[in-house]
Amino acid sequence: MNTILQVLYSPFQAFRKLKSRQKFPWMGLAVLLIIVTINNILMIPVTTKVLELTYSTMNLPISDEQIEFTMQFMYKMRYLQVAGGVFSYLFILIIYTLIIWIFTKIAKQTIPFQKVLELVIHCCMVIALGSLVNCFALYGKGIETIENIYEISLIGLNALTSVESAGIYLYTFLSSLTPFYVWFIALLTIGLAILADMKYLKAFIISFIFWIILVAYSVASVFFANAVLHNRGLT
Repeated sequence: MNTILQVLYSPFQAFRKLKSRQKFPWMGLAVLLIIVTINNILMIPVTTKVLELTYSTMNLPISDEQIEFTMQFMYKMRYLQVAGGVFSYLFILIIYTLIIWIFTKIAKQTIPFQKVLELVIHCCMVIALGSLVNCFALYGKGIETIENIYEISLIGLNALTSVESAGIYLYTFLSSLTPFYVWFIALLTIGLAILADMKYLKAFIISFIFWIILVAYSVASVFFANAVLHNRGLT
């Protein structure tokens, strides 16, 4: 657990310890999952609000009673969804690890898959903390003030504009430009350089490309979701 916290204030020393340590950081993984779970629980009212806004803007061929039943069902299943979110996050960690590990292979750097996974766990701490900060910001602003399903990210550059002004795709991109993602890229760069014995420039390039993939996935998800809804006449 020491390195999972130390990476936040002394990353160079933390990653050097991580490099020499043989045991898997189970405690660090547990801390990360606890933070993610707390955030998912706190986001339940936000998710409910987003669903309400989504249904209100879609031309669904169902009655208001059916929509209300669906909302109540989703609310009753909220804690099961939170539990499922833990397993989903574990899957995401594996995917992140696989992508970065492949990049290290392409860069002709030798680093075990497990070490990449340990690196990802440590770096994702700042993303989890960023999500928690964003959640607190939503509560501070007031969940009832949410008027658009895209306006649930308050700590990115998207806060300087609006969906109407920037458009949903640029707005989604700007929401990924947060201090916590900058911190994530910095930690991933430092960690790769130390664990894989590679130059910092090469480590930064891998980290930056990985971040671009994450952002591209977010924007593409919004694009395809809107395309499907439009083709089905639901928007």
